[in-house]
Order: sequence, then structure tokens, then C-alpha cells
Amino acid sequence: MDKSKKLKYCVIANILVLTMVIALSIVYRDDSDYWNVGPNKNLIVISVHIDTLNKYFLLLLVISVINISKVVIEEIGMPILGFNIYNPDKKKINEFTKIELQLYGNAMYFTSGIRGVFMLMINIAQIDIAIFNVIVCEIASIFTIRMLLNEKTFIIKNMDDTIPEDMQELRINIAT
Repeated sequence: MDKSKKLKYCVIANILVLTMVIALSIVYRDDSDYWNVGPNKNLIVISVHIDTLNKYFLLLLVISVINISKVVIEEIGMPILGFNIYNPDKKKINEFTKIELQLYGNAMYFTSGIRGVFMLMINIAQIDIAIFNVIVCEIASIFTIRMLLNEKTFIIKNMDDTIPEDMQELRINIAT
């Protein structure tokens, strides 16, 4: 099976599992505050009551800034670190010194970890905030993925390349 089909099946499986989780969450939900939407008297995010529209929209703005920067940093910076630090085939590095990679790597992983803790606390506050968090990340990733893909060259296989040469003449005759 080619990579394209494998990837397609993985996406379909991911959608099916997500659909199952959403269905189970809806069927078995209780009346907890997690299922509320928007500002309310019970919404507390990292010790801040989010009980007005101003506070709620400020929270969404902060989440947007954090998530957009997270996506840009992780999709651009982390692969640079990962491929230079963890690639066992890359034995010679000429873009960085050893101490630079050590410091950049540990600083990035540490700050990302701390940010992750705070985002986890925000996400468990209420379902609409968690979904907003994901949507902002995905919108930001559209732009970063496009930027990264624009740096690449894509070669689409011609259908004739997949047909053995002795069969090419037969295909041409049938087509005419």
C-alpha cells in the first residue's frame, strides 16, 4: 500500500475515533460546569473569574496569541532542533555550536512544557474554550504548513511512468 493510501486511512480512522468520543461525551455527559459556554459565574481560569464578556474575550485573545506563537514556534523551530539533536544520521553540525544546541533545545523544551501546563489548566475549564484553543491552533497551522510546503518542490508521477514499457504501446493503441 502506498503512503498516500496509508495516510488517507489514518485520517479516516482518526475521524471515526473522534466521532465516537464526541458521541460518548454527549450521551454520557452530566450537568457539570465544563459543558457551559461563554462567561459565567462558575468559570474560573487559573484563579481568574471569567464572568463578563470583556474578560471572556480577553481570555480568547490571550489564548489566540499563545496558540499562534506555539504553532509557529513548534512547526518552524522544533524541527530544526529535532533534526539537529536527535537525527542519528547527522553526525556533523555546522549551523550551531554544541552549547548553542544544548541551550536552545533545553530552553525550547522547558518553555513549551510550562506553556503546556498553563494551556492544560485553561482547556479543562470549559468545553468552548478547549474547542476554541484547537481551532486557533489549526488555523495558525494552515499558514505555517503552507509556508513550509512552499519551500518544497513537488514531483507528481506521470501515469505513463507506472506502466511497464512493453505495455505502453498497448495502452496507446487502446486509447486510440
